[in-house]
Amino acid sequence: MAGDVAASFLKRRSGRSRGAMVPGLDQLDFVAGAFALARLLAPDWFHETFTRPAVAAVLVATPLLHVATNGVAYLLGLKEEPW
Repeated sequence: MAGDVAASFLKRRSGRSRGAMVPGLDQLDFVAGAFALARLLAPDWFHETFTRPAVAAVLVATPLLHVATNGVAYLLGLKEEPW
């Protein structure tokens, strides 16, 4: 949630309206927040768990899954916007 809050703050400061799409930020905000909080609260565990290949996999898979699941939810009528 920390990443979502930070992304919303950045969107508002840049003058974007509520629900406006920001590619990249919308897909990775929660990942960045989770990484930052985990690194802050458990740095040893973070560095042991999140190796470079693991972080790369998360940074590639997350946007793909995010866009795909949002697209399906939009097609099913569960969301008003496809993002």
